[in-house]
Amino acid sequence: MADGWQTYPVEFRGGLVTSLSPIQQGINAPGTARQLRNFEPAVNGGYRRISGYTKYADTVVPGTGFVRCVFYYSGKVFAVRNNTGAGEGELYESSGSTDPWTRVSTDSVRFASGNTKIRIAKFNFDGTERVVLVDGVNTPFILENVTLTKPTLTSAQAGASHVAVFKDHIFLGKATSIISSAPLGYADAAGWSVSNNANDLQINDTITGLEVFRDQLFIFSKTKINRIQGSSWNDFTRIPVSTDLGCIEEDTIQELAGDVVFLGPDGLRLLSGTERIGDVGLGAITKNIQSNMTDFVRRNNTFSSLVVREKSQYRIFGYNSSTPQGEAQGFIGTQFSVQGAEDVAWSELRGIQAYVGYSEYTGADEIYLFANNNGYVYNLESGISFDGTDISASFYTPFLSINDPTIRKTMYIAHTYLDPDGSFNANMGINYDFNSGVRPDVIQLSNDLDSDSQIGLYGSATYGTSIYGSATRVTLRKQVTGSGFVTSIEYTSEGSTQPFTLDAMALEYATESRR
Repeated sequence: MADGWQTYPVEFRGGLVTSLSPIQQGINAPGTARQLRNFEPAVNGGYRRISGYTKYADTVVPGTGFVRCVFYYSGKVFAVRNNTGAGEGELYESSGSTDPWTRVSTDSVRFASGNTKIRIAKFNFDGTERVVLVDGVNTPFILENVTLTKPTLTSAQAGASHVAVFKDHIFLGKATSIISSAPLGYADAAGWSVSNNANDLQINDTITGLEVFRDQLFIFSKTKINRIQGSSWNDFTRIPVSTDLGCIEEDTIQELAGDVVFLGPDGLRLLSGTERIGDVGLGAITKNIQSNMTDFVRRNNTFSSLVVREKSQYRIFGYNSSTPQGEAQGFIGTQFSVQGAEDVAWSELRGIQAYVGYSEYTGADEIYLFANNNGYVYNLESGISFDGTDISASFYTPFLSINDPTIRKTMYIAHTYLDPDGSFNANMGINYDFNSGVRPDVIQLSNDLDSDSQIGLYGSATYGTSIYGSATRVTLRKQVTGSGFVTSIEYTSEGSTQPFTLDAMALEYATESRR
C-alpha cells in the first residue's frame, strides 16, 4: 500500500571513494560515488558531466612527434614540435581557429631534438614581458614578442630542465643544482656572472620542479623539498621543508586555492600539510582513492597537470603511448575550502590524452590547453565532446542500506534532481545486493531518464558568467521495480550532449521482511 511507503533522500557530495568497504560507504557516505567517471564534483554541489575539448587551431603544429610545450603569451598560443627534417625542436605560434601555425624559430635557434618536455617561466624586468624556455640540453632561450633568441652563455647554464623567476632573478633547475642569474640578468654572460651576484646551490637530489609561492621559491626534488626566502643572494636563505619526502613526478606541481598540489610517493599532497613539523600524512589528499592513484602512477610513463581556477579544480593527466585514447587516465580534484585534505573531492577522467598541459588567466578569461603526439593543440573546457568523439560518463552511488542492511526493501519510485546546462540525455539503472546475479528476486534495470520525461532545452550558460548552469531545476520521477537489502543507483551518459549536474535523489520504498 502507498501509505506504507517511505522516502530515502540522498544529497550527492564527497566525490569518488574507493577506500571504504561497500557496506561502510553505503552507511557512512551515501552521497559519495563508487564510480565517478567524466563527472566532476561541482563547486556549487552535486556531480556535473564534464565539458569536452575542441581544437585550438584547425591545423596541426608542423613537424613530427610530440608537442613538447604549449603556452599562452602576448595574445597567442605557442607550441614546440620537432622539425621533420632536422629533428630539432621548432617554436610556432597561432591565434587559433583558421590562423595557421607560424614558425618562430630560426635555423640557428632551435631546441634540442627528442621528446624532452620544454618548460617556461614568464618575467618582466623592464616593462616588457618575456618568456624564458629550457629544454634540458641547451642554455636558456628567450622569447620576446615573436622573436626567439639564445643568449651567449656558458656550459654552466646549459642543461637546465626547470625554470622559475623569483625576486628579479631567473632560477634554473639542472639535475641536482639550482643556478641563479644576477639581479635582472638574463641576456648575456654578465647576467649570469658570479661577480654580479649570480650563484648556484647544490640540492644533492634530482630536481623535479620549481614553484614560487607566498613570496618564497620552493625547490621540489625526488626525495626532498627546500625553500628559498629573501630578496637577493646577499640574504637568500635555504630552509628544508621535508628531508624524506619529495615530488616524484615532474609537471604535477600546481598552485590551487591558497596551497600547492604535487604528486608525492603516497599520492597527491598539499604543500601546507607537508610543511608541518612532524607531519606523517596530514597533507595527503588522495587517501579516499589511494588504490586508484597507485594504479594510475604505475600505468603511465609521464604526467601533466593544470588548474581550472574558476572551479577550484586540480587536474592531473597520465600519458602512456600504448594506451588508447578512450582509456587515457586522469583525475579531477575539486577543493571546496582551504581547510585541507578532507575538503577535496575526486573523480576520474577517461579519454583525454595530455602529454603537456597549460592554464592561465588571460585578462578576465581563463585558457586551458593541452597537446599530445598528434600535433593538434586543444582547448579544454570547450564543446560537448572530445573533439567529435563521444564522452562516456558514469556515476554509481554506493550500495545504500537505507537504515538497515538486514531488512529487504522494495523500490517503487526514484526521483532524480538535476540542473541541466541545456538539452541532454542520460540513463539510470538500479542495482541490488552488490551486483548479485544468483538471487531470483534481484532485478537489474537500465531506464532511460529522458525517454518519458520530454526533456527539452532548459537554457544554456557559460562557466564564468554571473550564472553557472541553467536557472531551471529538473525533477525526474521514474518508476522502478525490484527489491534487495542494499541498493545502488547507476547513472550513465553516452554521446555528445550538454553537461548537466546530478544534485540529489530520493527513493520511495517499502520495507519487507528481515533476513
